[in-house]
Amino acid sequence: MLNFQEVNILGQICDTTFGRSSTVKAPGTSIKVALQGDLFTVTYTSIVHFAGERSLYEQKKVYDDESIKATDNYMRNVRAEFKKNCSRALKVSEKATSDSVEIITHTPYTLRRAAYYRRVTSFNIE
Repeated sequence: MLNFQEVNILGQICDTTFGRSSTVKAPGTSIKVALQGDLFTVTYTSIVHFAGERSLYEQKKVYDDESIKATDNYMRNVRAEFKKNCSRALKVSEKATSDSVEIITHTPYTLRRAAYYRRVTSFNIE
């Protein structure tokens, strides 16, 4: 269980709202987090384009891998920063993960569709 000071430090590490940008490396992707008790939730969002419904299923595999790698890399960086600032390791275990695709543009005149790809991964903090 985290104490008040550790929660504050974790919040500062994950803050991407004031004075920082969450899309510095890739303007089409974003990672946001939420902490509720011992549940740490990481939400990966990306804007993707599909050529049609068949393409949606084929390309989704690529976005699955990309989101898993981005979430793992993000958690690795958070854990390293936490250890540097708190002098102890942040122990987390993955509880659940799910993904979704939300179509945001669709016209009957073209097959191309823009969508949000989201992956929500929940971790237990020990």
